[in-house]
Amino acid sequence: MMKKIILLIPTFLVSSFFALGVYAETPNLLDGVVDKYFKGKALTKTDDITFDVAKRALDGTQVPFKFTVNKKYKNISVVVEGNPHQLPGIGSLALTMYPKVAPFTFETHIRMEQDSYVDVIAEDEEGKFFYNQVAIRSAGGCSAGVTYDADSVLKEIGSMKVLNTGTRASVFIKHPQHNGYQANLSNYTGLFILPEWHLSSVVVKDQEKEIWSAEFGGGSTAENPFFVFDAPKIKGNLQVLAVDNQGKQYIGK
Repeated sequence: MMKKIILLIPTFLVSSFFALGVYAETPNLLDGVVDKYFKGKALTKTDDITFDVAKRALDGTQVPFKFTVNKKYKNISVVVEGNPHQLPGIGSLALTMYPKVAPFTFETHIRMEQDSYVDVIAEDEEGKFFYNQVAIRSAGGCSAGVTYDADSVLKEIGSMKVLNTGTRASVFIKHPQHNGYQANLSNYTGLFILPEWHLSSVVVKDQEKEIWSAEFGGGSTAENPFFVFDAPKIKGNLQVLAVDNQGKQYIGK
């Protein structure tokens, strides 16, 4: 009888660890992303899109995210699959960029509500779609409550810092980037939800020529977002026009 018990224990432990491993696996929701944002399109996985990210983020409200594409694409979309914006459990379209150079490197901070795949989906000049994705583990932050000082936000909103080297640009914009799910913890009930309020587009020009732009489909970028990206040979001082989903415009140089 003792031998049977001894043999059963390892079997039980192996089964338990296997079950935990399956449970801990990050769900891949790419099919739902395609159905919502790229319906009818065939996506081909490519190694031409590479990532430089930590596999576990320390703070879900500020998750570093950096990628490089090595071919020329007319637009590139970033989707955080596990964020609840617009369609719970199936994708939050963070932004679609229009790069003007190849290869192209981009970095920012994103919000992540939970462990999730982050997809980079690129369309070439012929209308063909390619993608790659990376799994990032993150504590909740996409809809985490905030202590909100409206007067302070309104005083600083839209202020920018624009920097560049010869072929690299950085844009920092003061904006709360509310995704419509965050509770205002300054409200004594703790239940007042801050309305959706985030950037909807950013255009960067060099001597009136557009060198990079982005459209935002949700509040997935972090508060006070920054964008660092490759650019063509920069000739002068950059001009930035940002517009949010309330129609407010912000200009920076």
